[in-house]
Amino acid sequence: MKFVKIIFTIVIIYFAMIMIGRALQAKLIFYPGKLARDYRFNLGQNGEEVFLKTKDGEEINALFYSGDKEDVILYFHGNAGDLSGWQLVADDFTNVGYNILLIDYRGYGKSTGTITEDGFYEDAETAYQFLIKNKGFQPEHIIIYGRSIGTGVAVELASKHKTKGLILESPYISLTKLASQKMPLLLPSLFLKYRFDNMGKINSVKSPVLFVHGENDTLIPVSHTHKLYEHFSGKKKKIIIEEGTHNDLSEFPEYHEMLSNVAPVFFQ
Repeated sequence: MKFVKIIFTIVIIYFAMIMIGRALQAKLIFYPGKLARDYRFNLGQNGEEVFLKTKDGEEINALFYSGDKEDVILYFHGNAGDLSGWQLVADDFTNVGYNILLIDYRGYGKSTGTITEDGFYEDAETAYQFLIKNKGFQPEHIIIYGRSIGTGVAVELASKHKTKGLILESPYISLTKLASQKMPLLLPSLFLKYRFDNMGKINSVKSPVLFVHGENDTLIPVSHTHKLYEHFSGKKKKIIIEEGTHNDLSEFPEYHEMLSNVAPVFFQ
């Protein structure tokens, strides 16, 4: 009888953990920074702050930096922080001539709204249309760039539009697969409402895809890039930075070689 009670207690605790995980999944996945509406970015001479109106009535905060090339990078950042920190990546692109547009997803920074997967996709579509309708870029000069959680947003957008190319930094097969690897006992595939299914969508991408990942990434294992790369049937290239982890790829010369020399040739 005592043994039965112990088993019953373990089962109750287990299902309680699952229910807690289900209730708190957004807080476990997303770590948005918040900015006051009057926060002032240090934009320099080539920077501009804009607010983009989505079809569902949200305002998305974005930063645009002009460069010397015809091409523009549409950048989707990772799951933590906001544009006060992410704006620093703009230098990596403008230093080699690219224009770049970075957005804070709904619920991040100054952007209004609450976090949803479909909402992120709407934010991305709004940013894409802004580049075409307000900045005058042609689709063949837009390179979509996703980093970490942003790769799910980038793949979705690239699957809907023909662009010059897609760059995926530290991508995952799907958020469901990643969560199942990280927390297998909680059975996240049964309750996770954020899917970001890159594997299921990537062969709808008609543009060339450039993959970059750190060999020593412990947050999103490099095996995710290897599997996505093998699965993708289009023009592709893979760069694995041997000593790279999840948050330091831009510290390696291979990363800057990719932006300055590899990408321009690959996307021709």
